[in-house]
Amino acid sequence: MSVNLQFLQSIQPTTRMHTNEEVDRSASQQQFSNQLKEAINQLNQSQVETDIKTEMLVNGEIDDLHDVMITAQKSTMSMSLAVEVQSKVIDAYNEMMRMQI
Repeated sequence: MSVNLQFLQSIQPTTRMHTNEEVDRSASQQQFSNQLKEAINQLNQSQVETDIKTEMLVNGEIDDLHDVMITAQKSTMSMSLAVEVQSKVIDAYNEMMRMQI
C-alpha cells in the first residue's frame, strides 16, 4: 500500500507541471489569436478607408488626389504583406506536416 502511495506522490508534481504548461500554451494561443484578429481588423479598416476616400473623390467631395492615392497604396501594400505572410505560414505548416517524428 505504501508503494502505491509513493507512486501517486511521485506522479503528482509531474501532473501539476503539465497543467502549468497547458495554461501557458493556452495563454500563448489566446494572445496569438488576439494579435491575428487585430491585424486582420487593421487590414480591413485600411481597405474600408481606401474605399471611402475613393468614393468621396469620385463624388467630388474631396479634391486631394494625392491623399487618396497614398491611402490606396498603403492599403495595397498591407494586403500584399498579408498575402505573403499567409503564404509563408502555409509553407511552414506543410513543412512541419512532412516531418517525421
